[in-house]
Amino acid sequence: MVKMRNHSIDDLLKSKNASDVDFSNDGSKIAFSIYGRYKGYKEEPPSEVAVLSTKDGKLRSFSQQDWSNFSPKISPSGRRIAYLSKKGEDYRLNVYDLDNESGQEIVVDGAADSLSWEGEEALIFIKKDKDTKAGDKEKGDDGYFFEEDPLFDSLWRFDLRTGLKRITKGVQVWEYDVNSGYVAAITSSLPYEWSWYEAVASLIDLKDGRIRKIYSKKDRQLAKPRLSPDNKQLVLLESLWSDRGVNSGDIIGIDLKSLKSENLTEGDEESYSEVRWKSEREFYGLSNRRGTFTLYLFSGRRKKTLWSKFGSVHRPWSPSFSISDGKAVISFESSSQPNELFMIDLNSGKERKITNINRELEGCKRYDSETVTWKSKDGLEITGIFRSAGKNAPLMVMVHGGPTGSSTDSFISDATLYLSHGYSVFLPNYRGSVGRGRRYAELNLGDMGGMDLQDIISGVEFLVREKGLNRNKIFITGGSYGGFMSAWAITQTHIFRGAVSMFGISDWISFHGVSNLPTWDRIHYNEDPYKFNKFLKFSPIWFANNVKTPVLLAHGIEDPYVPVGQYYQFYRALKDKGKDVRLLLFPREGHGFREKKHVEKFYREVFSWLKKKS
Repeated sequence: MVKMRNHSIDDLLKSKNASDVDFSNDGSKIAFSIYGRYKGYKEEPPSEVAVLSTKDGKLRSFSQQDWSNFSPKISPSGRRIAYLSKKGEDYRLNVYDLDNESGQEIVVDGAADSLSWEGEEALIFIKKDKDTKAGDKEKGDDGYFFEEDPLFDSLWRFDLRTGLKRITKGVQVWEYDVNSGYVAAITSSLPYEWSWYEAVASLIDLKDGRIRKIYSKKDRQLAKPRLSPDNKQLVLLESLWSDRGVNSGDIIGIDLKSLKSENLTEGDEESYSEVRWKSEREFYGLSNRRGTFTLYLFSGRRKKTLWSKFGSVHRPWSPSFSISDGKAVISFESSSQPNELFMIDLNSGKERKITNINRELEGCKRYDSETVTWKSKDGLEITGIFRSAGKNAPLMVMVHGGPTGSSTDSFISDATLYLSHGYSVFLPNYRGSVGRGRRYAELNLGDMGGMDLQDIISGVEFLVREKGLNRNKIFITGGSYGGFMSAWAITQTHIFRGAVSMFGISDWISFHGVSNLPTWDRIHYNEDPYKFNKFLKFSPIWFANNVKTPVLLAHGIEDPYVPVGQYYQFYRALKDKGKDVRLLLFPREGHGFREKKHVEKFYREVFSWLKKKS
């Protein structure tokens, strides 16, 4: 019997994820992206565009070396593959004819994203407007007034015969769906990151660019607009969300003639992350229910289960799938299976693995995972994932970001690195998480750091009681909202032996002033920040004197969401008060760590620090 190895940092760095899956209408080809988790110094993130033939299983790569390659799309007939490439500030649109073995490369003047075919001869994509003052800035004349010179992400069309043409101007297009002369889009009047929290659903006529607003919801966000084949209906996702692109909520149906809307999943205790039409009356939907992902066929409010499995569907922050000819393709992993593409027969529900992008991980150990359920302080049932490294192992509590995210089952991740170093891990899906329906995801509205912290603490107490864990060997970690929560927790309780807190919020007042997401905190705390009530009540820095727990802080210097000043402040407050604190900083990094050398250093420092504190 072959002995399986523990997971190493190198294994994590080598692991890959398949994403952006696009199934041709005739079912003959599947286009997808293969993403590496991390990049080299001053390099583009590693990404490859591939096309898989369903007839003979052959896999072809169409990527440009040293470029980031993304947004692959197969034309409806399966004849052409198109994708976008990026290197520094340069963008390219690439189109390749699979029948004639010929291609063309189009220079795109500006940042491009979100490619889609409009028939066989044209492509739609989003491009950021050109900075008209770029020439002056290169000469040093680069002063500007903050938020007074907006650059919009606009819709553009590329016709293979006639070239590029702008569709929209002066309106921000966040995402869209194209069908038979129309585009359904999520739009806003301004292009700033905070504007997304106030976006609406719009219908755009491709003939003249005319935009009609069709749906909005105050203080709830919208995503994944999908037009029915006859352009008479629209379905989209709606919920309270903390991050653009992290979309799981309820499915809203809209009649495009009367503009009447209906919540088609009202009260469901599961969170939907993708919808795709089958016909004028039926559509497919993907949901997460406590870590089990399910594909449904919807006919109005009625739904039929087609496939269901416990694990993770990629991308993890917005799980998706593609459909063709009675089959679905989905990117999936679990504790026993590295990430790969699977094809699902929608009649039988049977699946088969169709890629082998993570063959290098075949010798890695499979760490078991267990779903645990407990009652919080107020009696609410909470669930999470527990992965044991043995009865006497220390416990690492891993708090996911968001808060409207979730922890799901995985083969290789930071959780399995902790397991490989002898730590059991606990991943609580506290109130505010997705996977339990919209009501559950909105339960910490106005109370971030309140009962959701109690959910985590009560979960730890449950594990100590039920699993016999050592109460004196419990640690906590997390990034983003998990970074806030790990910093906040050690100001409110002394149950943790140490905290590793990453790019989190320490002062909600200063965060509101310097983050590019000032609308998010106002919505999620359901309060005017300048009342200085909840924004002070839940700020870790105001309770720094309470801290007795050693803490390791880590942050990227270029983070626009949670600027590094949040941890400069928290570090200084703790240091001035004589607390045990260190601050690890990474140049060039934003909201998370992507460079290989940085990732290696981060984990080396974390495990060295934990060893000293254990």
